[in-house]
Amino acid sequence: MRDWNGAYRSPDTLKIWELSRDGLSAREISARLGFKFNKVNSALRRGREANILPPAPKKPISYVRHHKNYLRLGSISTVLDDLTNEQVDWLAAQTRQLGCETVAEFILELVRDSHADEELKNG
Repeated sequence: MRDWNGAYRSPDTLKIWELSRDGLSAREISARLGFKFNKVNSALRRGREANILPPAPKKPISYVRHHKNYLRLGSISTVLDDLTNEQVDWLAAQTRQLGCETVAEFILELVRDSHADEELKNG
């Protein structure tokens, strides 16, 4: 199927874009269509890059909400420093394979997927 710019897109991608335009979040689209969050998020990113969907709203950075969990935030650099070269190579390959542009984005996707899986499992 072709998108609004005439480029070929899968029916799944077009449905994801349609639901996004209807105001559903990536998580809501994932639940409604039964697609993995990564698939939905990737389709939304491609839609934004093609200027078919509006840019994602920027969230203000607020560390206050994290302090309620009594956790230090740490940094991705610290994580990478503690990995072996083989583990860093694996992480880079996985990050690229998922279509993420940064390790932070990859970790974000891992956390979101794991959280969604647990919510589904716990009902």
